[in-house]
Amino acid sequence: MNESYWWPLFLQGDKHAFSEIYLAYHDDLYRYGIKLSRNPETVNDCIQNLFLKLWKNRKNLKPVREIKPYLFRSLRNHIVDILELEKKTLPINHEAEELYGIEFNAEDFMISSQIEKDMQEKIISLLNLLPPRQRHVIYLRYFEEMEFENISQVMNMNVQSVRNSISRGLQVMRNSGVILSCFIIIG
Repeated sequence: MNESYWWPLFLQGDKHAFSEIYLAYHDDLYRYGIKLSRNPETVNDCIQNLFLKLWKNRKNLKPVREIKPYLFRSLRNHIVDILELEKKTLPINHEAEELYGIEFNAEDFMISSQIEKDMQEKIISLLNLLPPRQRHVIYLRYFEEMEFENISQVMNMNVQSVRNSISRGLQVMRNSGVILSCFIIIG
């Protein structure tokens, strides 16, 4: 998608540009949202609300360099707000990573069909044992293929913290004897 083309047109009120952005990112947003809330209705509602707010507030929005991290962060914030409302017993300033946790499953590895079943199960188990923040950044890096800078935007972390979280998570997996050919090891 040519982000530098569609976003400015959308900001000017172009409905076709808005539709192109929606169509280009809806599936990615849904897949990410399901990882956060695990409730399809909540995810669909949050995506609809996100795009409704974008359209209503387009005159106040600023240009963005990359649309995907902007939309991911916005969706994440919407879902966190919903989860906080549903779990009123948690303090409002509770970190989002503790409200939910990304969990991996076999569907995440459909693309990598060469992974044997037992290795796949071991990888899934190890990923799910990582702390929530590490799981989240690994998901964004390797399953959504985001750059470190974009992950830092989505997660509201500095870039070095993102790198450190990924590195620590991968180190745990290396220490367990699992070789992850599907991940690029960060040096």
